[in-house]
Amino acid sequence: MFKTSLFYLAIIVGTNLYSSQMEKIKVILNVNEAPPFFSKDLPSNGMCGEIIHEMSKAAGLDTEIQFKPLSRMIKEDNNNDVGDPAFFMPHQDFISIIPIALYHVAFYHYYPDRGNHTHTHTHTHTHKTIRSLSDIGESRLGILKGSLIEPMYFKSKGIIFETSYSDDSLFRKLQLKRLDYVIAIELVGNHTIERLFPSHEADFISFHIEKNVNPIAIMLSGEQKDATVIAKKYKEGLHEIIANGTYAKILEKYYASKEKIHSNWYNDLNKFAKLYAIEGAE
Repeated sequence: MFKTSLFYLAIIVGTNLYSSQMEKIKVILNVNEAPPFFSKDLPSNGMCGEIIHEMSKAAGLDTEIQFKPLSRMIKEDNNNDVGDPAFFMPHQDFISIIPIALYHVAFYHYYPDRGNHTHTHTHTHTHKTIRSLSDIGESRLGILKGSLIEPMYFKSKGIIFETSYSDDSLFRKLQLKRLDYVIAIELVGNHTIERLFPSHEADFISFHIEKNVNPIAIMLSGEQKDATVIAKKYKEGLHEIIANGTYAKILEKYYASKEKIHSNWYNDLNKFAKLYAIEGAE
């Protein structure tokens, strides 16, 4: 009887130790500086940093966020990354891709207050919808280096591109009228304008690119130990913080209000989750 009791005790203790170890799985995720999505200078590393920390807490995972240049992240082919899968999948195979947020692209134009429009200090005004680059006509367009595809096609439309390594540089050139437009991730553009030109936010007008939406996802490498288990836990953690309202509070903090969050956010997030569902990741 005593031996039997010890046997069951060993099973119970062993199970508890295994459970405890699973709850403390360490995961390192590489990200690049892109405020307010990710930043060393923002609480919990920015909007997506907060989402990752909260879903990790709910999932019982110990997640560490490491900052690296985007080019280095793409070049390394055995690490876990967070970003738009379209930039990484041509260079690396992932065992699981878990969309956690979305980003939208917008055009920005500098239109200083000349008494013809209301000056406020909230966010950039949305002036009109742009469906494609051809809608802006002949102009000088600033864009981040490495973002441009098929430049000769756009050059034939009279669009002159100027590339830069930073959003700060692009928006400073826009404010100096060295550029007619800047194309940038919407939330990054808004954050850059608020930081660089806090008293002149209303002088910048944003033009939404219609139906443009892209995912930001956790991408787990096949080199990651217990990657399938971790993926399942991340998905469960994400579902939990969406269900309990934590996720919505994080979005509202960075978008300033519920109304500024795109209406199809959760449908689009679910769409990308299905799109990137990889066999064996569940």
